[in-house]
Amino acid sequence: MTRVYVAGKILEVVAMLTLGAALIVYGIGEGNMNAELGWLLLGSLVFLVGRALERRSERGR
Repeated sequence: MTRVYVAGKILEVVAMLTLGAALIVYGIGEGNMNAELGWLLLGSLVFLVGRALERRSERGR
């Protein structure tokens, strides 16, 4: 496994944890829709970056 692949996987996991935390903390806990949507957008972007890194490393093999 290359470092790029591992970095991509780590970003994907961080993004999924961010999405879950945003849904629980801001969606259920505080009811703050703007904060929830902002964190969901950020988590989605981080996941896409991680996925792109992972795919790039798979093509390089």
